[in-house]
Amino acid sequence: MIFVVALLMGGLFLMTQFASANRDRAIDNSPVGISALAGWLTQNDVPARQSHRRVYPALEDLGLRVMPLYDLDLSRSIVLPTNQEDRLNSDELRDIEEDTYLTKVSELPTVVLLPKWRGAAAELEILHEQALIPTTALATLMNQLGLNGTRIDRAGPQFDTAQIEEQQVALFHAQTFAPETLPEHCTPDVLFEREALVIRCDPTLDALPFPIWFVADPDLLNNHGLAVADNARFGTDYLASLRSDPQKPIYVDTSPDLLTRLDVTDEGQTYERGGEELSRFLQYPFSVFWAMFLVVVAVTYWRGAFRFGPVLTADTPAWDQSKGAAIAAKSRLLRLSGNDGAIVADFVTEHLRTLSRDYLGHEHPDDGGKRFFQVLSRRDTPLANELSDVATRLTRDAHALTPAELNRLLKTYHALLKKVIDPHGSN
Repeated sequence: MIFVVALLMGGLFLMTQFASANRDRAIDNSPVGISALAGWLTQNDVPARQSHRRVYPALEDLGLRVMPLYDLDLSRSIVLPTNQEDRLNSDELRDIEEDTYLTKVSELPTVVLLPKWRGAAAELEILHEQALIPTTALATLMNQLGLNGTRIDRAGPQFDTAQIEEQQVALFHAQTFAPETLPEHCTPDVLFEREALVIRCDPTLDALPFPIWFVADPDLLNNHGLAVADNARFGTDYLASLRSDPQKPIYVDTSPDLLTRLDVTDEGQTYERGGEELSRFLQYPFSVFWAMFLVVVAVTYWRGAFRFGPVLTADTPAWDQSKGAAIAAKSRLLRLSGNDGAIVADFVTEHLRTLSRDYLGHEHPDDGGKRFFQVLSRRDTPLANELSDVATRLTRDAHALTPAELNRLLKTYHALLKKVIDPHGSN
């Protein structure tokens, strides 16, 4: 049972990995995700690539990274919700490590979308005031992003619009930066009325080599925002203008993992394979295969080792093993078919054979109990005749008897047998 439980636990663990992958895809395809951005850019002749767990693009082939954040504290691992209520109220939809974030923004010029919506927006696909993350909850994240002291403002429950570069941008519960609170190395890059919708933070002497653009309101570029007003056209033109090279694609990075690679042209470089390569066989979609495999092995092992009773020992006679198994199998088939008469007939026949072997010895041939009745008749003729008549009806006519008659004759049969084997009974 320990082995079976271990297999089941392993299967359940891998299934949770599969559930986590499903949850990530659900977030990306929800109104707060940005899965539509890459397709929209490509459709408008702006090359773009969507991140994928099993694809590792080279950094020199990319011109800009667009990365949404769903984590409010990069230094702390979030606990994924386990029920519907927790998922609806969760402020953090996807965990990303601080080291991973810093590596990403140091590899490429990056556009970072700040968090705005709770899990209810992704689960219910309804954007409501109650699904907003409080602006005060963003304080820790702002400090980790180097935006210490920057204030986030949020408008009321309506669509606010602004004309930006001859295109109308509309935002629901518009979320913006207060320009007077920005750090010295950050300047407003896109204004939404008098507030800063996008800011550009240039690299400092001791920090990152590339500029970072922070988008206060992710609705500018997410699935919900692209369908509103001229947000999609503005987002396309704006992102295209930020690329380091017009020929290189925009990398829409929705993964919390570091998937990009740095190509090295040195042909003499040696590679060492470690646990990371092996761990890929436990990631989705391989995790689905291994989970199903472990569950099937566990159920098969349990069914074979425990479902049909303990394993027979070596000292059990082989003839008894095979005969007992055959009788059990035949009885099961007869019970499934509803043939009670045949079951009773087989039971009485086998019981008489057993009595003959026990009283007369194994050297006597199997005659269906006839010799047993002959011996019994010498001791008690009326008892032998009565038992023989009952046994004959149960073996020969059982199929024609009703369940009530079978039950009555079986009780009579057992009562007569008790007289045979009871030393205080008939002599």
